[in-house]
Amino acid sequence: MIGSNGIRGSYYLFGVDHNFPTDRFANFMSDVGIPGVDLADIDNALQTRFFQKNPDGTPKERWELDKVQVSCPPEKIREHLAYCGFINETRPISKAYTYAAWPGALVTRAAVRLDDLVSAWNNGVRWEKTIVFGGKRPLQTDKEDYNQCCSAFGVKEEERDSLLSHFREAWETFLNPPTELTMMEWGWFVSTIEGSSDWRNGANATFMDAPMKPPVKEGGQPIRPNTEDTIVEWLKGNPKPGSMLLSSGAPYGMAMDEAFQMLLEPHGFTVETFGHSAPDLPIENLMREVAGTVNHIRRARKL
Repeated sequence: MIGSNGIRGSYYLFGVDHNFPTDRFANFMSDVGIPGVDLADIDNALQTRFFQKNPDGTPKERWELDKVQVSCPPEKIREHLAYCGFINETRPISKAYTYAAWPGALVTRAAVRLDDLVSAWNNGVRWEKTIVFGGKRPLQTDKEDYNQCCSAFGVKEEERDSLLSHFREAWETFLNPPTELTMMEWGWFVSTIEGSSDWRNGANATFMDAPMKPPVKEGGQPIRPNTEDTIVEWLKGNPKPGSMLLSSGAPYGMAMDEAFQMLLEPHGFTVETFGHSAPDLPIENLMREVAGTVNHIRRARKL
C-alpha cells in the first residue's frame, strides 16, 4: 500500500534495498514474540504461528480463524500496526489512472471497496476502466444472501422488493449461479442505479471470472480462486500496460498491494493501493494480514 506520503507499504516493514526489518517493525515483532533477524526467518515464524490452515493444508478463511493468544496487549498491537501501515485510511495520490481495480471478497468487504472507488471518482479521480477481479467462489449462504448483500451495497429496505427499483429482479438475473463474481456484477448494477450521474455516466467495467481450483486431495472440495488467480486470469488477455489504482482498505491492502505489484510490475504496470481505515478486527485477523503481507514481500523479492 502506498500511503499519502508516497511511501510503499513494504518499506514500513523492510528496507528498500535490504531484507532486514525496520526499527518500527522489529519492535513490533519483539512485542508479539516473533523471532528472526531477516525477512525469511520472520516470514517462517509468522506463517507457523498466525497463518492458520485446515487439516487438508488449505488456508482457513478469515471468518474461520481460531482465536490466538498474544502476550502484547491488543491496544499496543493496534498502535504498532498503525505505525507500520496496517490501520489508517489512505487516499489516491494522483488524479488520473489507466485502470482501477475492484478485488473480490466476502460481500461486506467487496462493497466497501467499491464504495471507496465511487468516492474517489466523485472527488475527481479518474481512470479509463474498472477491472473487477472476481471468481467462481460460491457465496456463503449465511453471510451473503439477498438482504445481506442489499445492506452491504446500501439498498434501502423499502427498495429491495419494489417493482420500480428492480433490485430483486436483477438479483435473480445476475446471481444464476450465485458466485462471488455474479454478486459483484449485481453490486456494480446497484452502484450505477444508486450512484451519482457522474459515476453512472463515466465509469465502465470489465469483469474477470477466475475458475475454482482442483482440491488438494482426491475427493476434497474445490478451492476458491485467490487474488493472484484473478490477476493471472486478467493477464491472459494481454491488457495494455498502465497505472492501476487498487481499492483495498486497511488492513488487507498491504498484502494485496504486494500481490498486485509482484504480478503486474513485470508486465509494465504501476500499482497504487488506497482505501478505508481498518475496522475493529480480532487480533487473529490482524496478525493473519501481517503474516500474509510478509510472505508476499518475501515471494516478490524471490527469497
